[in-house]
Amino acid sequence: RTLVTRKVSASRGAASVPDEVFHRAKGAQLCNTQAYHCTPAFFADSFLLNKFSSEVIADRSPVPPTARVVGERHIISVVPVTRVVMSHRDRSFTFYIIGLSNEVYIKDYPSR
Repeated sequence: RTLVTRKVSASRGAASVPDEVFHRAKGAQLCNTQAYHCTPAFFADSFLLNKFSSEVIADRSPVPPTARVVGERHIISVVPVTRVVMSHRDRSFTFYIIGLSNEVYIKDYPSR
């Protein structure tokens, strides 16, 4: 039985997109580690990814004394987000193209 499953996202620059949209979008997997006790991922060219990975690992939930850890999984995926600003009949609106499958998220779509 899985004790804790947690998804964490860092969405700098696309804060208007809800987390559930990010979590269902497909991205490029950069790291997939499975071990008894996972350590933070290391990327030689990305201080921000290293810091994020370290924070997620450090913030893991404590294991109750009656539970037994079989293994942990640490997966890091990058989901591309493109912000598009358009105008339609003198009204401007913003939408986002998210993930490798180009899912579109529009919060305030103009009426026809």
